[in-house]
Amino acid sequence: MEGVAFQPASLTVEVGDSVVWMNKDPFPHTATSKGAFDSKEISAEKSWQFTPAAAGEFPYVCTYHPTMKGVLRVTAAGAARH
Repeated sequence: MEGVAFQPASLTVEVGDSVVWMNKDPFPHTATSKGAFDSKEISAEKSWQFTPAAAGEFPYVCTYHPTMKGVLRVTAAGAARH
């Protein structure tokens, strides 16, 4: 999270991988995917970690800045990444 954007905006990981969102902006953000995950408030210079337990495609937004959008793609362990 930097420049009021998720960087990268799209990320592919495997089930069980840890994903860390780091807030490099001077104000809070969230990483919120309805029904899948919600970081709650991530303060400036703080981070939040999520470990997906299921494969799928999870679009997410910052609830404070709805123009900030990203997609987390989760593949089954051992599946090829694209």
